[in-house]
Amino acid sequence: MKTKRKSKEEKQEEAVQLLPAPVSDIQVQKKNSHRFSLFVDNQFLIGISESTLTNLSLKKGVEITPSLFWEIVEAEEQWAAREYFFRLLSRRDHSRKELRDKAYKKGYKGNFIDTLLDEFEQKEYIDDRKFAVKYASDKFEFNNWGPYKIRTQLFKKGVSKPVAEQVLQQVFDEDDIRESMIELVQKKKRKYQRAEPEKRKKKLFDYFMRKGYDSEYIMKYMDELLGIIEE
Repeated sequence: MKTKRKSKEEKQEEAVQLLPAPVSDIQVQKKNSHRFSLFVDNQFLIGISESTLTNLSLKKGVEITPSLFWEIVEAEEQWAAREYFFRLLSRRDHSRKELRDKAYKKGYKGNFIDTLLDEFEQKEYIDDRKFAVKYASDKFEFNNWGPYKIRTQLFKKGVSKPVAEQVLQQVFDEDDIRESMIELVQKKKRKYQRAEPEKRKKKLFDYFMRKGYDSEYIMKYMDELLGIIEE
């Protein structure tokens, strides 16, 4: 019968039963030279980062009490969350809300998450305005999304309404919107040419609404767009 693997919490509860006890040994882990294994009475207690080792002044002979053990656990949670955020940011920019949501989903639920995110903002590792500018620019340039769809997605990602509106004004101007709509119609030209002429207008309108363009712009350029299809 296959033995059920113990959860992290179960292992921690077992470890705390060994305490209080002095640190008997600290060993560098084989797979990661920046992490260490902490032993008490020659029994493995917990794996820790170099940061935790230094910040909590852990060394041989230090008495590990249950309260100090849970302090170590919390320090490791913070270290792991920090490393997780850095990995995410190395792949692409994220909004503050995106990082918080992913941290909670990953299981990091301590009050330290917002403190850590505050630190990241102060050090400019994250910046919702810069994130919004890049997100809006990329979605407009590479996906031909309209302002309405981008605005909706920015709100979902936690970007405030004032910041989102400022960014959209920065990224979009009417000429760019018109050119993007023309580009989309040219890509879909054959499809709309197959549609019955009397239905093309509604199909175009619905398509651009789904892409996130305001109805005002759609109607303003509708005749020009229909003309491209009829060429």
